[in-house]
Amino acid sequence: LNTCWHSAALTRLAVGQTLMVNQLVDMEWKFGVTVGTSEIQKVGNIFLQLKLVVRKGNSIENVYMELTLPQFYNFLHEMERAKASMECFS
Repeated sequence: LNTCWHSAALTRLAVGQTLMVNQLVDMEWKFGVTVGTSEIQKVGNIFLQLKLVVRKGNSIENVYMELTLPQFYNFLHEMERAKASMECFS
């Protein structure tokens, strides 16, 4: 039981330090559809462009990502898991 508590405390500390280093300040997103490309199988593919505004220490940084729809759903799933973990340790 003591080991479990110790592990939970270390995890909580690690999550707290990560959030302090990389705090999400703002986010912009937009969906798009590929309408023209030299690769015919990619026409009609849906993608998502994200702009994350992240605070790293005393500075603000923009992080850009472009995800396919399956990648976006995977990203969303991981963010939901992270949120659930943070709620568990708060």
